[in-house]
Amino acid sequence: MLTILEAIEPMMTDALGLAAARSVFRTLPSAVHQPTGSLDVVEVRDVMLHLETSGRLFATPSRPFPAELLRDVVTRGSAAKPSERRFTVSSDHDVLVVQRATQALCRGFFDTTGCARLATASSELARNISMYAKQGTLTLRLSDENTHWRFDVSAVDEGPGIHNLAEILRGEYRSRTGLGRGIIGTRALLDELNIDTAPGKGTRITGHRRLRKGPS
Repeated sequence: MLTILEAIEPMMTDALGLAAARSVFRTLPSAVHQPTGSLDVVEVRDVMLHLETSGRLFATPSRPFPAELLRDVVTRGSAAKPSERRFTVSSDHDVLVVQRATQALCRGFFDTTGCARLATASSELARNISMYAKQGTLTLRLSDENTHWRFDVSAVDEGPGIHNLAEILRGEYRSRTGLGRGIIGTRALLDELNIDTAPGKGTRITGHRRLRKGPS
């Protein structure tokens, strides 16, 4: 299987000539040395940002190379592999780590407002773990659905469970610590939020948000 660099090289030599192309190759992310179709979505992002911001290097006035063509070369028709980050949550510091990791994961896929929404949603779920269950895990996942980017978040703990979930979801419950507001707010920030909980059996909350890819 061709590496991404080998697949891109003919484009660059057409436009620039071999000597100039080789000087540009040295600036490309290391991921271009991996096989086409093998990158995860974060690696695709890194390569695509470089190629798109250096678009003049891949085109002549008579032969443009739009982003979609470059993306096809990078992925070779395969959806990018999902990128996943998992965290143990037990303190306020962990909540901050989750918030920053969400922003880093989404940057370049979702816009600034979208990244802020997702960072808020994931940090609220992490905060609930820290406050009520004392310890649990939170998983972030970014995947390529061909026409959309999809962000998934999962928060799992073995804490006391949520005793009054129906009341919370109706917006009727308010606690001094803000549990009701956190869940309601998180649900508003995502396309879908699912909660599986029972007293004494812990809680599992999963949610996602999707974003349609813009035109190349």
